[in-house]
Amino acid sequence: MVDYRRAMALQKRLAEKVLSEINVFPRIDRGSIRYVAGLDAGYSSGYAVGVAALIDYRSRQLITYSVSRKKPPIPYIPGLLAFREAPVYMAALKKLRVEPDIVFVDGHGLTHPRALGIATHIGLVIDKPCIGVAKKKLYGEIRVESGRKYIYAHGVKAGVIIEHHGKQLYISIGYKIRLEEAVEITIELLDPHYKLPLPTAIADQITKKLTHKKK
Repeated sequence: MVDYRRAMALQKRLAEKVLSEINVFPRIDRGSIRYVAGLDAGYSSGYAVGVAALIDYRSRQLITYSVSRKKPPIPYIPGLLAFREAPVYMAALKKLRVEPDIVFVDGHGLTHPRALGIATHIGLVIDKPCIGVAKKKLYGEIRVESGRKYIYAHGVKAGVIIEHHGKQLYISIGYKIRLEEAVEITIELLDPHYKLPLPTAIADQITKKLTHKKK
């Protein structure tokens, strides 16, 4: 039995750490980025299937991918997705031959009711820059500034909404990355053939083949 109150309390404590560090996240030298991983998950026969796809940042080509299968430790509960899917993501990441410089997650980061979406959760665990890119709004106030739609949450500018492939994408700070850099790197990795940034789009394709999931 999962103690949901304890899980939420843990999220709040970890979020305080991230929010206290947000203004001192180091800048990322994009010229030094070599590898980017995208994470996606699906479900098949009662198992969570996590995929980590590793992309060469410069060539935008898939280098390798890894797969992990685990029984979900908890049922789906809004706001606690990380406790359900992070274990299978972490296992898939550990199987990669090469360590990524940045990780993309199909989900939210600080734009979460307790400022600890799955992108922030994973970023904290691996202690690496992590970007959340989601297809739906979860939490926060949208403000238009200089023609751009920002998402404010927990007293900070936590996310940006962009248009791609005729749809809106919700980019948010996961961990160890500044918002403008998260947006710039995401835009660089967009492809007209896919709805999501290339790393998560490729991970999603692999997940679909393994689980026959539909989106």
